[in-house]
Amino acid sequence: MIALRRATLRPYRLAPVAAATILAVITAACSDAPDATPVDPVAAAGPVGTLSHQGRWFTDETGRVVLLHGTNFVQKFPPIAPDAAGFGEDDVAYLAEQGFNALRLGAVFGAIIPEPGRIDQAYVDSVAETARLLARHGIYVQLDFHQDGYGPYTYGNGFPEWATLTDGLPNPPDPFPTYYITNHAMQRAFDNFWDNVPGPDGVPLQEHYAAAVRAVATAVADEPRVLGYDLMNEPWPGSVYEACLTGCPDIEQARLVPFGERMTAAIRAVDPEHFVFSEPWVLFNFGQTKTSLSGIGAPASGLSFHVYGTAPRFDEATVDNAIASDTGDALLITEFGATRDVATIARLTGVFDDRLVPWLFWTWDEDMIRDVKLPPTPDNVHGEVVAALARPYASATNGTPASFAYDPATRVLDYAWTTTRPDGSPAPVDLPTTIVLPEAAYGTGWAATVGGGRVVSAPCGRVLAVLQDASATHVEVRVTPDASCAG
Repeated sequence: MIALRRATLRPYRLAPVAAATILAVITAACSDAPDATPVDPVAAAGPVGTLSHQGRWFTDETGRVVLLHGTNFVQKFPPIAPDAAGFGEDDVAYLAEQGFNALRLGAVFGAIIPEPGRIDQAYVDSVAETARLLARHGIYVQLDFHQDGYGPYTYGNGFPEWATLTDGLPNPPDPFPTYYITNHAMQRAFDNFWDNVPGPDGVPLQEHYAAAVRAVATAVADEPRVLGYDLMNEPWPGSVYEACLTGCPDIEQARLVPFGERMTAAIRAVDPEHFVFSEPWVLFNFGQTKTSLSGIGAPASGLSFHVYGTAPRFDEATVDNAIASDTGDALLITEFGATRDVATIARLTGVFDDRLVPWLFWTWDEDMIRDVKLPPTPDNVHGEVVAALARPYASATNGTPASFAYDPATRVLDYAWTTTRPDGSPAPVDLPTTIVLPEAAYGTGWAATVGGGRVVSAPCGRVLAVLQDASATHVEVRVTPDASCAG
């Protein structure tokens, strides 16, 4: 019998569906009856219940290591509610069909609190209902409190004008991204926010921001497939940015840490369980600086970062810097790409998969679908982009991932893991490792060979499930295309 970790906290999360499907796989695999048929674990392909972590690794309620592959949907301007923008059931069903299991969903401070002290509950409810819609399709949701360039007043997005305190400094209409350097009004607005100066009603700005964060957390706290909250997209250090071009741990500690602690307190007042994700200064995302952030939101603490290097070596350096920071936080690449160039997408996802880091592409409505207001039919999606992103991955590993390699040209996948969990405990032999095999990669079928375990899922399915041998310390799987499943 499986001991499902944390089931005593919220047993309803496991009992109805997830535990039953996991048990079905195990029962079919372990039965000695000659007519026992392996069960295709498509309903259990993803992780079970609310995620936690062991160091850099996400883990599910069975203790398996979870990898996330997905995309973003962030509506920055009116119509700003996700459903009003056209993001709905058809989009979510399509993403799930492609094998994605995570999405970063925008929540905008200026839309949540359009004027001091007033929560726009209709907008909050739209975000929350979209999160629940994603969850119903098995997709984990990170709520992203998004801004670029502070807010519309400084020619960006995110913060409302009433919270944009520029002290009258010059506000030239320069575009992203040069406005970070040229717009002194924007720099001063960030300075005033980090200094937590009073807003127009005398209430400190970060207290208003915390109210917005808390409103969203209140609306989604009971949803198991909420991954957590990204406290601020790509924070900018303000007028002191030059000191941060090569790293500024002192400024991170002085500005980002107190902000993160305030937001964590607001979230934990209504949601004690889901992740709090901190982002380092946006300069981290170009591969030439490091970060000192650690433990904000503990015990469910995550480091959210982006990969937008100006050369391949800087893309690799960004990921390596995040891993090397060894903060103990779960790692998640929440943006990369912003392109339809499939060679670039293949290179980047290869870098991430080689380093076993979960990732979310930027973005669904800009580079994956042509018109989000219309259904994602073949003529309304960038099929080549979707196919490049719909790569195989291990959605739940019963042990610790060791290596992963996928060649899109040959469609050969090699995955290996140890049967010791990240916390040092032995992985139980009666839990499957599940590998998602999207149709875009293996639509004509596949064959699998396993060392140290055995396949327990039905042939030709979209999910490969493997049980380890009782004596195995290391399991290796190779997946190759196999036309015998075609038709």
